[in-house]
Amino acid sequence: MKKGITIILLMLLIPVFGLLAAGNSEKDDNAAGDVVTVSYITWDSGKGVEITQSIIDAFEEKNPGIKIELQSVPQGYDDKVLTAHAAGDTPDGLMMWNTSQWAEAGIVEDLSSYIDRDNYDMDRYLPVPKLWAEYKGGIYGLPKDFTPRAIFYNKNVFDEAGVSYPEAGWTFDDFVSTVKAINNNESGAAARYGYVAIPGHTYALQAFIWSNGGDLCSPDGTVASGYINSEAVVEVIQWYKTLFDMSISTGTMDAYQNLGQNEFQSGIVGMMDNGLWPLSVYKNDSSLNFGIAFPPVPHSGDSVTPVIHSATWSMFAKAENKDATWEFIKYIGGPDGARVFANERWGLPVFKGMAEELGLLDDEYMKVFVELGAEANKAPVFLRNPNWFEADNEFKLALEQIFLEDKDVQTALDEAAVRMDKILKAK
Repeated sequence: MKKGITIILLMLLIPVFGLLAAGNSEKDDNAAGDVVTVSYITWDSGKGVEITQSIIDAFEEKNPGIKIELQSVPQGYDDKVLTAHAAGDTPDGLMMWNTSQWAEAGIVEDLSSYIDRDNYDMDRYLPVPKLWAEYKGGIYGLPKDFTPRAIFYNKNVFDEAGVSYPEAGWTFDDFVSTVKAINNNESGAAARYGYVAIPGHTYALQAFIWSNGGDLCSPDGTVASGYINSEAVVEVIQWYKTLFDMSISTGTMDAYQNLGQNEFQSGIVGMMDNGLWPLSVYKNDSSLNFGIAFPPVPHSGDSVTPVIHSATWSMFAKAENKDATWEFIKYIGGPDGARVFANERWGLPVFKGMAEELGLLDDEYMKVFVELGAEANKAPVFLRNPNWFEADNEFKLALEQIFLEDKDVQTALDEAAVRMDKILKAK
């Protein structure tokens, strides 16, 4: 009897088990079909976002299980990153430029384990852009595009002044002579200036200092004395002070308020030091006839050591969807993404041989940037020490005293070196 009841109960329960199994099967299918959403932030806007979105569209087509939500934060980007990290509620990925600070602060993920797991080949990248991603043995992103700084010259202004166009290998003295020849000592709309010298642009000054055999701090980033106040640096600052005194006044020590782009385009200024960012705008201006040259070197026969601007495709340490974020970083930071940015002339590709592959050497303007980028052998000093930005404020203070108050160059840099040492050695 008990046996008969047991059989009846089992028969009654079979449909129930079937329903449960069907329910679990449906849940598994849904899980398998779930789309993971990766949130990613960038400081780019306008054209930069359009290019990035085109790469995202291509990635999503190849990876239907991952959706990328891109957020543009062109203003207050760093504050947004720091606030999100402090609150513990970050997006998944980010563009990053200040590797040492954000790696030291634990904001970004070390991607070494992902790179090792997938046997991702980092040797394909050019050496200096790759350094941008590295800090204390970790790799905190994949290199984005990059640009060195070159000299834009307005051919209309040069022709008006009867001055020869600059050529690679020109010297600091040649540069000064060119500025003098273009300056016409007029005022108002008739005024012409050879150059816009921005004294607070310590980042750009690195290239001239490196080319003169100097540096801003020790290789390990802990000492400024003997570097920032060395003879090589003093010579460059004295040269730049000469340029500043004969150049159009910016009225600011801020390196990023006015880089002379508008003055250059309008023909008030003959030369401008910049990366390739304004290139597309200038090429579309039919009234502007311009060229691009290597920066000057200290003495005839010296080689140039350019400074580059770059960034990385990185992951927040507190990202929720790390595997999916890494898949996207591999794509946009890999050859597929790099080709799109390079073809749009947004930046130089960070992969060895890709500039030649894409015919950038056939473009008269890009050719200069490609060849100049090939000369890069140093990463900017802020990558050596997360305290550099604080120390750099002391360097800027010394430059303000030199350029605006005519303080003795050696004295100002000696005093700055002592203050900078304390900051750089602080933990």
